[in-house]
Amino acid sequence: MNRSVYIALSLLLVILAYFGIRSLLRGSISSQSEVQVTETTNALPDAIIENVTSSMHEVLLEAKGRTAPDRTVTVKSGTTGTVIATPAKEGSFVRKGTLLCGLDVEARNARVSEAVAQRDSAQVDYDAARQLAAKGLTPANREAAAKATLDATNAAVNAAKVELSKTQIRAPFDGVFETRLAEAGDFLAPGSACGVLVDMTPVILAAEVSEAYAGRLKTGMAATARLASGETFPAKIRYISRTANGQTRTFLIEAELDTGEAVVPAGVSASLILPVDTVPATLISPALLTLSDAGELGLRYLDADDTVQFAPVKVIDEGVGGAWVTGLPETARVISMGQDYLSEGVKVKPVPAGGAVQ
Repeated sequence: MNRSVYIALSLLLVILAYFGIRSLLRGSISSQSEVQVTETTNALPDAIIENVTSSMHEVLLEAKGRTAPDRTVTVKSGTTGTVIATPAKEGSFVRKGTLLCGLDVEARNARVSEAVAQRDSAQVDYDAARQLAAKGLTPANREAAAKATLDATNAAVNAAKVELSKTQIRAPFDGVFETRLAEAGDFLAPGSACGVLVDMTPVILAAEVSEAYAGRLKTGMAATARLASGETFPAKIRYISRTANGQTRTFLIEAELDTGEAVVPAGVSASLILPVDTVPATLISPALLTLSDAGELGLRYLDADDTVQFAPVKVIDEGVGGAWVTGLPETARVISMGQDYLSEGVKVKPVPAGGAVQ
């Protein structure tokens, strides 16, 4: 062979060797890629979880209302007359029997004196008739008639004194003379108002509760009253209405406040906090709450097989530490991140909030 043939054969061998080696390399790379794709396809998604445990939690009912006096009375006149004295000052504390409004007695004193004189005269006639009847010198019915006349004059004296006492309009109980409604010179008829007297011992908190809770409350239950100012006082239920409001379907309740030496005015907005039940509940962050495909409020958690499950929950209380819910297992691993992207039935790899694989 000549030199040209050797050169051609050499070039052919080099080309065949090049393509053979390249083909082997492609097969190796393709195999590695398939392995990587397969491994990637089989990897489980991570789920950041938090371990939570239920405990007994007191369910509190917060009823909105206002403070009120124990009783309020509009003190009224029982007779006619012109007001001549108003010694009680508005806003002052008065004792039972304190004069609030004084009326002109006019001729009432004279009527009392006249009735007393008639009674004394009737008493003399009765004594004489009794002595004569005892001696048989007068008929027995004479004594009975004299006794009847004496009784009538005694009744007249009492009536005249009662009429006179009505000119002194006095406080029927200890309390605060809140408002004066009559001034000196005013003419009062029977039923006309002298002023308003309120009893602030104890202070009452009146509130309304829904029909769902009214049947679970009892008189004597302990509660806490919280005023709009933030002050709190112990309270005790004293009254529960048996008839619902026709428009709101709510029931009126009243609680007595133990205010001690504190001065609590009436008409202040306040809340009555009542413990109505104790149930097992779980404290969670409200941010963990989500909605199911059906629109139910709940949480996604992992079961024993690390499979995503959905638990419908009910929020029964909220506070600084989070929300108390019912509906979760006693101990649960709730998904704290990415739960909106994980569906029920998906198996995942749990990762605690700290970061270490569980």
